[in-house]
Amino acid sequence: MDIKELDKKIVQVKERTPDVFNDVLYLVVPFYLLHQKVFQGTIKIQEQKYHISNSEFDVMRCLYMSRSEDNILSPTKIYEKLMFTSGAITKVLKKLEEKEYIIRLDNKFDKRSKLVQLTPLGHTVCKEVLIDVFAFEEKCFSVLKDKQKAKLRKLMLKVLEGV
Repeated sequence: MDIKELDKKIVQVKERTPDVFNDVLYLVVPFYLLHQKVFQGTIKIQEQKYHISNSEFDVMRCLYMSRSEDNILSPTKIYEKLMFTSGAITKVLKKLEEKEYIIRLDNKFDKRSKLVQLTPLGHTVCKEVLIDVFAFEEKCFSVLKDKQKAKLRKLMLKVLEGV
């Protein structure tokens, strides 16, 4: 990414729309571009290497990182954590079941619903995806020295507190 070209484009926006221009664009445009590149990179890993969608990975990650020792959650807990609709979660669970990454278990507390458990294969795949995604994200920030990373984190947290 050519930083000078990015600044030129922001200046062009300022010239074309001075009535609405705001200097915050110098912060948010690079922020959104970075987010887009990191997000697209993680999606690429999930889809091309592991053949799973982002939604499928979100569900697997939710189960993998659950407080349950057996990686078991109810569909309701999953869609509440991920902010999915119940219909969307049903579709994703069916796909994961077909890939044998999850199984559905009888719920002894509620006969109307089934619990969701990550299978050993699902556990292994999820762990591998996480390792690859974290390595990619680490590479994205490798241009920064440790002190710069700490400062960036501190600044991001400060902005988050203010939102």
